[in-house]
Amino acid sequence: MNAMRARLRLLRMLGVFGVLVALGVGCSSSQTPKLEPLKLGDGRTVAAETLERGRDVYAYYCMSCHGERGDGQGPAAVGMRPPPRSFRQGLFKFGGVAAGELPTDAALKRTVRRGLHGTPMLSWDVPEADAEAVVQYLKTFSPRWQQEAPGQPLEVPADPWKGREAEAVERGKAVYHVAGKGHAGCSGCHISYLPKPELEALTEQVTGRKVDLSKADPYTQLARDSDYAVAVDDKGEPSQMAKVLPPDFLMHRLRTVWPTDERVEGAEYTLEQQREDLYRVIAGGVGGAAMPTWKGAIPDENLWALAHYVQTLVNQRDTREGRALKQRLLNPAK
Repeated sequence: MNAMRARLRLLRMLGVFGVLVALGVGCSSSQTPKLEPLKLGDGRTVAAETLERGRDVYAYYCMSCHGERGDGQGPAAVGMRPPPRSFRQGLFKFGGVAAGELPTDAALKRTVRRGLHGTPMLSWDVPEADAEAVVQYLKTFSPRWQQEAPGQPLEVPADPWKGREAEAVERGKAVYHVAGKGHAGCSGCHISYLPKPELEALTEQVTGRKVDLSKADPYTQLARDSDYAVAVDDKGEPSQMAKVLPPDFLMHRLRTVWPTDERVEGAEYTLEQQREDLYRVIAGGVGGAAMPTWKGAIPDENLWALAHYVQTLVNQRDTREGRALKQRLLNPAK
């Protein structure tokens, strides 16, 4: 992992020098066009000085991946999966709000500071003023910021399963694998983690329907459409989108972890905090992906149960138990 992070940082730095020259960063002000104040859709106005500082920060840290035009086509972006975000679309996956809404400034800053686990987006230890400035500068790439206000941060209610964790996991297993009746049916996009006979029985138990999975393959992921641009036209607008695989929780690192604003850097990351983060992503959905907003679509107790169950899968990754489960699913006769 350290080698991968070093390679990503090197790729970014190789692209930095050219874009710094292109923007005239560090040169006389006559070589760099002045930015005008930006009026936002929530009524705020961002000062030109903030935007100009943000442009310099963006050029140094972000442009080699996200591109000079914010289109995700920077010189270091080739081959990255998922591809770097195109800010021109005004779409974000993990904004702490309902999928598809504009993220809060706090959510954007968390991404800058902590990165997105399981993606090429690294964490950046930058001063608060730089983080604030670059977040505001990102808003110059899409007109959505001038037309809309950010979404309301999703509230995380109390976990109703405290003290009943084993019961929550069993409920969550059903919520994950069965669609309908207040259940999400996550295995329709991700994969199943139950043998076929058990999956058939669980479906009948929840819905009353008999299903025959003898010829089905519930253990192979299918690539889904995404809003990641892998090619753009001469105006910087997306012309080709990437397909991405939904995570297999036994194989892939979670693509995001959302620490709360109050969480202390370096403090122990508890199982309770991990469940809160899972709840937040499940409830809000993942913008631009097949993962919808589940808050309000199924009962909150089922959302929490789902977080408990997914947590058991996440924490089996790279373990003997997880590998044994994967083998049982793929080779049921053995």
